[in-house]
Amino acid sequence: MTSDKARTERIQRVYDSKDYDELTTEYDGWATDYDADLESLGFIGPRTAAETLAKYISDPEAKLLDAGAGTGMVGQELARLGFKRITALDLSPGMLMTANEKFVYEELVVGELGKPLSFETDAFDSTTCVGTFTFGHAPAESLDELVRVTKPGGYVVFTIRTDYYTEAGFDVKQNALAEAGKWELVEQTDPFRPMPNGEPDIWYYVWAYRVL
Repeated sequence: MTSDKARTERIQRVYDSKDYDELTTEYDGWATDYDADLESLGFIGPRTAAETLAKYISDPEAKLLDAGAGTGMVGQELARLGFKRITALDLSPGMLMTANEKFVYEELVVGELGKPLSFETDAFDSTTCVGTFTFGHAPAESLDELVRVTKPGGYVVFTIRTDYYTEAGFDVKQNALAEAGKWELVEQTDPFRPMPNGEPDIWYYVWAYRVL
């Protein structure tokens, strides 16, 4: 049985990945154990973000993008809340294979946040991104594409590690998008521990913006 210590060490190896090739390899190798590992650490990020989005959009036929979907934990939460049309985007084919087994996604797409996405402008009614804005992962520039692919009037809901927020320039990018009239802030949660059972020093925010 995998110990909490081993699980947190694996998470740290992911954070320490030197590039996206190494990150993809780490996630591909982790895919089969990912859900069990994070559930044992009490991971509440997916549920918190999904419930935040559900405050602002309730149409079960809304077309949603789950960016950085991983094994589909966010998709499961969105489906639990009644959403039916969800697209998964992730850089790891192995993680997407596991996500596919949950039968909550219309489409699964391999793609890398921080680069141009393959979706049309205004392709989605709203977008989520959970657990991806953290060390060794997607940069603040990823937000440009999430806004582009989300329709005006839709929402972009995402988590950010509190110790990554200013260090990676998310504060600057989020403010710049607001000043440019691309989106407006509707909610920022208080900091919370997303994995209270095994990562007590990691804190998240959930942010919700309405695209203009």
